[in-house]
Amino acid sequence: MGEFVGIDPLGAEKLIRQMEAGKDVLGRARPGLEAAIAEAGEDWVGRGGVTAMNRTWAFFHESQQDLKWRVDTIKRLVPTQLKGMLTTIFPFSNGAEAARAARKDADAIAAALKYHDQYLSGPSWNGVEKALGALKGRADDPTYAAALLAALGPTTFQKLFRDWMNTEAAGVRRGLTPDALKRAGDSSPGLLARAFASAESSGRLGGEWQKMVETAPSDILTTLVALAPQSGTFLNRVATNLLNRPPNSDAYPTDPNWSLYNLVKAYEANPEAFQRLLAEHQKEAGVLLNAYTVTTTGVPAYEEALAKALHGALKPGAGADDMRERAWIAVINGIGSEHSLWVGGDIGTFSNSPVSRMLAKDIAPILDKLARGQAERNSPEVPYLEPRAPWDKLDPTVSARFLGALMQDSAAADTLMKAGHDYTNELDMGRFHPLDPDLYGREAHANLAARTGALANLLLAGSTYAEWSDDEYADRIAGYILMPVDFFNNKYLPIDSALVSTGKDKGLDDAKGVMKDMITDYLDQKTPDNAEAIANKLVEQQVGFLAESLKAHGQMPLAAADRALMRDTIKGRLISALVQALKIRGG
Repeated sequence: MGEFVGIDPLGAEKLIRQMEAGKDVLGRARPGLEAAIAEAGEDWVGRGGVTAMNRTWAFFHESQQDLKWRVDTIKRLVPTQLKGMLTTIFPFSNGAEAARAARKDADAIAAALKYHDQYLSGPSWNGVEKALGALKGRADDPTYAAALLAALGPTTFQKLFRDWMNTEAAGVRRGLTPDALKRAGDSSPGLLARAFASAESSGRLGGEWQKMVETAPSDILTTLVALAPQSGTFLNRVATNLLNRPPNSDAYPTDPNWSLYNLVKAYEANPEAFQRLLAEHQKEAGVLLNAYTVTTTGVPAYEEALAKALHGALKPGAGADDMRERAWIAVINGIGSEHSLWVGGDIGTFSNSPVSRMLAKDIAPILDKLARGQAERNSPEVPYLEPRAPWDKLDPTVSARFLGALMQDSAAADTLMKAGHDYTNELDMGRFHPLDPDLYGREAHANLAARTGALANLLLAGSTYAEWSDDEYADRIAGYILMPVDFFNNKYLPIDSALVSTGKDKGLDDAKGVMKDMITDYLDQKTPDNAEAIANKLVEQQVGFLAESLKAHGQMPLAAADRALMRDTIKGRLISALVQALKIRGG
């Protein structure tokens, strides 16, 4: 039994396609040949022609089946991303032998299970485990796995999982804990999960197994996807079904929800499937992301597992660009929705959130998409600001709430601030002067500056949801306001020496300090000015800082009209969000 096999899966699959083309040619030729033979009658000399053609077709067909079995099996036995020749020892010499062995093993398992049902003892369960031990070294053969599962059937398959849980993990009532899951992986459930993955991923299971997803208990389904890497299609079918079940459909809804944790861990191991779930099943993905879910799962590690799964699906370069972008939009809409408990909810803020920190870490590539949406709202008359699809459907108000939700975690807020500064530098709006005599140059600068200001606007709007101390709040707001001016200063004022650079940085720090003091005085009610007056003073401070910096470094000074233009431009991009932020924080 068994044989050493060496095969190039890509080459074999190409040969399978070529044989299919040959079968197609033979199939089209056969009716004409049979008609010609019938018409010629006794005069036909090649009486064996149809027989030879049928034998050739059958040879192609049988060879295809054998090659497909070999390709599917070696892919399971040798999991690798390498291309070319793969070698291993097959447990069986052909698919027919594998199917016969599977049916024999299934009979033994069924007999042992029947005996256990009679006695319900440790020794009787050991007999079941012994019978299931036959799967070792065989479960990765798709033909064996499919024949075994067909013989057992979905009901017996589920019963084997349930009986193991009742025997080996008694008291675990809402999904297996990590310790119990490890024991299951080393025992019969791990073998059954591998067999299921082999058969299902190769398309060898019947419809009754797909129906099982709708009826099986949550803990069995999540154990199945957690113990062995299932296909992304099956994993998403399990997730969409479970996440649509009533919240209290479990028998023990107050117990820690390890089933949900195990589902997210399965997504951590399959980021492409999670990316597709986020992009294509936003309602169900929203359950995983829901702040209520995060805080009531009863599993402290759930949020960390969710953060890692999100990172796998959303990090730069993950999967296909269009799918990743749609996944991002789903996350932003879910967390930043009007009724989201991530912001303004009664269940507490996320001040130490691994999800917030992970999203802030991965957000840099999409900041321009968010900024364009806000920039178009701020300046609809400026050309080329509008975001492309699918980002054109994202509401900037939702984007602001999403950023505000992340900002509730101080570390995430720092990461967002750095990402914002990096974004302004990458825009390089200094390529064009705001007062360039050339119309194209002025419009290009306005475009880039509008996007820079728009991001600052979003951050200001989001800051209204952040739970910072007054000092931290004043420092961050001053930083957001100065983002566009900070870049303009660094781009237009030449750095001829370390001394000049140091002086420039000091000037910016001084400006930020003045702004911070103004905001702190407002928050501490040390000034009679209202939010609008403070906002106007902060804008004027920016313009003054810009004018003084130009003058100090020998640049052409701003004329009164130029200064008024810069003031109006900055106000147009920041004032509404700034006033709102000050009003909410100042009470």
